[in-house]
Formats: sequence, C-alpha cells, structure tokens
Amino acid sequence: MEKRLKEYIADCDQLVVGIGNEWNWVRNGISGDERYSGLIKYSKVPGNEWVLPVVEFEFAYYNNDSTIDKAYKALRELIGEKRYFLISELMIQDALLNGFDEKFSVYPCGTYRFLQTSDSEDPVMEAPKCKDFMDLVEKIHEIVTTNNGLFDKEEQFNKPIFNGKELYLNQKRLEYSNIKYNESAYLPNWDMYMKYLSGTVGSNLLFIELGVSLDYPTVIRWPFEKMTFVNNKSQLLRVHEKLYQTTPEIKEKTVSVKMNSVDYILQESEGL
Repeated sequence: MEKRLKEYIADCDQLVVGIGNEWNWVRNGISGDERYSGLIKYSKVPGNEWVLPVVEFEFAYYNNDSTIDKAYKALRELIGEKRYFLISELMIQDALLNGFDEKFSVYPCGTYRFLQTSDSEDPVMEAPKCKDFMDLVEKIHEIVTTNNGLFDKEEQFNKPIFNGKELYLNQKRLEYSNIKYNESAYLPNWDMYMKYLSGTVGSNLLFIELGVSLDYPTVIRWPFEKMTFVNNKSQLLRVHEKLYQTTPEIKEKTVSVKMNSVDYILQESEGL
C-alpha cells in the first residue's frame, strides 16, 4: 500500500518540488471562457502569435484561482520545516503568494512579472510599470469585460514600445520563437538551485513532481529522472492525470500516481 505524502516527506532529508501545467489555471481558465475565444483565434493568425501571452497576462492580472491557492498552501504545510527547493515550468508565481520563499524557488521558463526587448542584452523591466504595455492589457480587458469578447476582426493590436524597441513578456515559449529569451531574471535563483542540488549528495532526497507536462521536459521531467537514477538514496514521486509513467531504469525508485496533482495535494492535506 502506498504511503501518504506526509510519510514520504517525513522519511526524506531534503526535497525538490516540480510544478507543471496541471497547476496552470491561467491557460485552463482562458480556454474555458467563451469571452476569450475570439482573442485566442486572433492570436493563431500568422504574425499575431505575440498577442496570446498578453491575453494570458490580462487573465492572470484580473483573476485568481482559489483552488490552486489552497493547494499551494496545503503543499507548503505538508513540507513543513524540511529543506526544499521549488522549480516550476509555469509562468505565474502563485507559490510565492502562498507560503513558498522566493529564495528557494525558480521559474526558468520566465514569468508574467517582467518584460524584455528582442535584445537579450537589454535589462528586463517590471510589466505593471510599463504604461505602453498596461494600456494594451486594459484594451484587452475592456474587450473581455465590456464587449463580452467581441471586437472588430480587423482590429490592430500594437506591440508595446520602450526606447524605440518592441517589448515582449520575459518568457520562453513557442509564440516567441523568433525572440531570444533573456535569462537574466531567473539565473540568480537557478544558481542557488544548482548549489542546493549539489548539497543533496548522500542525502535521502525526495523529488515531488506534480502535474509536469512534456512541454519543457528538459526543465523538470528529464532532470528529475536523471537525478533519481544517479543518487542512490533518492526517490521520485510522480503525480499526473495522464503522464504518470516512469522509465524502467528508476522503476523501483519511483512512485507513480495516476491522479490530477492538484486534487492529490488537496486530498493528502486532508488525510483522506
């Protein structure tokens, strides 16, 4: 019989938590809201792909998900006093609003917090402090809230500009495939993550992988598998509704749970 999550945590010395797209309430919320269907369709037109990240920002800026907030709080409570590091393939930093320490968290795919130019040598800037960007966000918000998502299909959405350069959200994503991702925002925390991992050698290390997709397998999924294989005292707990399978090499060191990872954390926190 499988142990409870709190037992796995109690048995480890240190742990690493990986958060994936099952926790992405922004993407899920937009796809389930009919008011955004026209904007999503517009962003699929060649040349308009850059609009979708801004639409997601608008949704994240004006909304929240109480279930996700509850799950993060529950996860943080389950971790308790154990040493941890959180790595997320998401771009919204809900964990930091629900008990997780920014010093022990890293978002290598970027966030909704910063903007960048196409020149990766330029410094990133706070998105809410850029008037040109927020004017565009307000325009999208008005379309959604006042016009119920309706707008002229010939509408032109102008890219935000700063010092003569176009601005984009500081994110690594398909919509920005022609833009070099500026890594300066996350690299300091990535360095701390690497130091944390180097200090786990010989420890009973638990990897908790929650709802991680195959969108960015080199960020969490494959590294977790590799580190579980290399560290003789490590264990991987992989929870996902569909992608719960593991590799044969670490089968004996992996606990696979076929379940939505958000529901799993809420269930474990209630001791069900």
